[in-house]
Amino acid sequence: MSGLQTTFLNDNQILLLSHSVTPEKDSVPVLKKYAEENGVNFNLWKLLTGSRSDIYELGRKYYFVEEDLGVNSDSTVFLHTENFVLIDKDRHIRGIYNGLDPNSMQSLTNDIKELKKE
Repeated sequence: MSGLQTTFLNDNQILLLSHSVTPEKDSVPVLKKYAEENGVNFNLWKLLTGSRSDIYELGRKYYFVEEDLGVNSDSTVFLHTENFVLIDKDRHIRGIYNGLDPNSMQSLTNDIKELKKE
């Protein structure tokens, strides 16, 4: 994520979002401290928390981050993914990328640049 922040630091058309998967630990002060220690630019990158059920529902039903399709999981089943989801200004998913794969992250950067041309 920090690589994306560096690439798009001065681009006001881009917004990076990170959702906590452990909101019982990640209070606003904890996320603020993390952001300060890791150079998060709040104008570009937002660290979000909320209720576990809301975050997990968002991840499962709207970002499609869970890979065990067909299995109904609720907020008692831990949800974590290394995937990044590219969402356009109309809130449509344009791609899903593996954050641990440099080639996939390069594709995400390229896709963001192409999407901006639309």
